[in-house]
Amino acid sequence: MNQVRTDYWTALQSGDRLAALDVVKAEQARGRTATEVIDDLVVPAQARIGELWLAGVWDVEQEARATEINEGLVHWLGSFAPPPHPDRPTVVVACVEHERHSLPALVVAEGLTWAGFRVVYLGGDPDPDRMMREVLGTRPRAVLFSASLTSSLAGQKRVFGELRATGIPVVVGGSAFGGDPARAEALGATAYAADLDAAIELLETLPRRVTPVQVPERTPADVEAEWILEQRHVLTEGVVARLVDRLGTGVPPSWWPDLVGHVDHVVGCLAAAVVTGDETIVVEVRDWLAHVVEARGGEAGVVTELWSLLAVPLRGHPLARIHLAAAATAAAAPQPVLSDG
Repeated sequence: MNQVRTDYWTALQSGDRLAALDVVKAEQARGRTATEVIDDLVVPAQARIGELWLAGVWDVEQEARATEINEGLVHWLGSFAPPPHPDRPTVVVACVEHERHSLPALVVAEGLTWAGFRVVYLGGDPDPDRMMREVLGTRPRAVLFSASLTSSLAGQKRVFGELRATGIPVVVGGSAFGGDPARAEALGATAYAADLDAAIELLETLPRRVTPVQVPERTPADVEAEWILEQRHVLTEGVVARLVDRLGTGVPPSWWPDLVGHVDHVVGCLAAAVVTGDETIVVEVRDWLAHVVEARGGEAGVVTELWSLLAVPLRGHPLARIHLAAAATAAAAPQPVLSDG
């Protein structure tokens, strides 16, 4: 579990914004830079918040309250950055469409501001039309996208393609990309950055303009993924209704409302796996769902039953069914025994 400063964590646990601010001010008084404070306090605290939610210890309201404090303090720290020189390049920073976990993008935006870049920050789930107007109006050095939820990736190939057609580099990062460039490349991004330092290095070394690339024609994988996204709500509601009907007490009523969000995430991840060709996405989300179900008192058979129910409406969509089957096979495979040596 991530190590977090006790006094800062106590403030977050109690939802005490002023107490958290006092800890940050004390770090400033010690001469710590804004990026150091963010890296040492905010980032590990946010990781702990995610761990506690996954373990079922914190509910959504607790997670949201603590996250809001973290976001507010990152904004506050960013307000002390010196104004960038007029000659410095402009960059646009945003989450991908439908991604509402905006803190990682905000950390990057403020970090780039402290590094001297002129930053246009569009936040979480930006409107694609507004973003395109902003990009065409400012002609930035690059557009940087953050994605935390893998389920938010499936619809980005078109967006990245439209931006690449202008010759503006598209740099992406965040946990949704799996820690390497493969998913980013499959979606048509110019480059992948693992962290803020990597993003800064890329912005200093990438060509100011890349060769414009035509928006790629739709492939069979794109067609399947688009259908899944179009039917996402119908698929989710249908699977949840049948799951509750079949399992009854195996799905505790206290978390039926959350179950819709969990299944929606699985469906989104399936679409992302299809469009990127990365079967590990569905393996990962099945493992994630198993942890969520177990931590909230659900029966082990919930995940297996959900997989079976989701496969039914996907007849005629072979790529999606292949990804579902691969994840089920991986879950059923015996785990290797690790020796003490």
